[in-house]
Amino acid sequence: MKHLIIALGLSLGLSLGLMPESQAESAEVTLTGTGCCAKCKLKQADSCQNALKSGDVVYLLEHNAVSKAFHKNLCSGTKAITAVGAVKDVDGKKVLVATKISLAGDEAKSDAPQQFAGTGVCTKCVSKITAQCQNGIIVDVGGKKILHFIEHNDVSQAYHSEVCQGPKATVVHGKVTEVNGIKKIVATKIEVAPKKEAKAEKKEAAPAKTVAASAVTLKGTGCCLKCELGKSDSCQNALQASIDGKETLIIFAKNEASNGFHKNLCSSTAPIIAVGTLAKDGNQSVLTASSIKLQEKKTLTGEALCLKCELKKSRTCQNAIRVSVDGKEHLYVLDQNKVSRQFHGQVCQSTVKVSAEGSVAEIDGKLEFTATAIKAQ
Repeated sequence: MKHLIIALGLSLGLSLGLMPESQAESAEVTLTGTGCCAKCKLKQADSCQNALKSGDVVYLLEHNAVSKAFHKNLCSGTKAITAVGAVKDVDGKKVLVATKISLAGDEAKSDAPQQFAGTGVCTKCVSKITAQCQNGIIVDVGGKKILHFIEHNDVSQAYHSEVCQGPKATVVHGKVTEVNGIKKIVATKIEVAPKKEAKAEKKEAAPAKTVAASAVTLKGTGCCLKCELGKSDSCQNALQASIDGKETLIIFAKNEASNGFHKNLCSSTAPIIAVGTLAKDGNQSVLTASSIKLQEKKTLTGEALCLKCELKKSRTCQNAIRVSVDGKEHLYVLDQNKVSRQFHGQVCQSTVKVSAEGSVAEIDGKLEFTATAIKAQ
């Protein structure tokens, strides 16, 4: 009889909803408010957990699979969100068992798929940044060339043959994220940028804003765009180089290679050699460097001669110095700078023993020398 009374008491308590831990879940509701982390932002939990503040009420989101998957959007930050689910009371706190969570308002727009047009590259073969082949796209953002990595999913892998070994004008559709300053696109579609058709009307052609990048090795005088040239409000590497006989100013895109090298150029100049991809932004040349290093300073002692008149290796006159080291001859081709041009009268149609000061760079297996002084011996 005693056991029967106890059983009846428990049954009655359950039927009256007297369980102390929590009440039954309510019908499904839709809540909109400010989402945040209950640990990082509110200090109301010992471990990371989503929370939603709607009006004056704070709802803790039960840490189920839906909530866990969404937490990356809220940890250490706040965003406007909408959550769908059932509300229950647990120890005096409102707990939402979410079946769906999404960004709301402007936050949702920023998370929407976007279109990116720029120069598609392989981050290994072209940009020399990663150890494995991976797609990337160089996009103009506020006048700056920014490399966006593309997640190596099926869409990206299918497109990779278009950009491996060479850059190509590309359009990417997808969502972008940024972690520690690195932008990454999860692509849903990638395609070669369509060529613009010429209009029937005759109009003066405007320069293209962006021209596909090409892999190059450049040398010249490295300097700071702000400290040396006064052409920028912030420090940025630049290169003064001779391209096709024309003095050209090239600006380095701010990436890991350029930022790490800047200490060599801030408030000073130095002869440098850079490897990377060169693109046009309007009339400005922009180099996304994968490698930058100082040229080796060197004194050459040997025989100066003319590449055209003496060696028949050039269609135009240009100085060179032949140096013998351990019985092996090395030929250094001199840049056509002011020092070299002024000395040319002594070697055109003849040879002369010289000593030359300057810096040397090896490009495509050839030794190139930038002379700062040349003296006949």
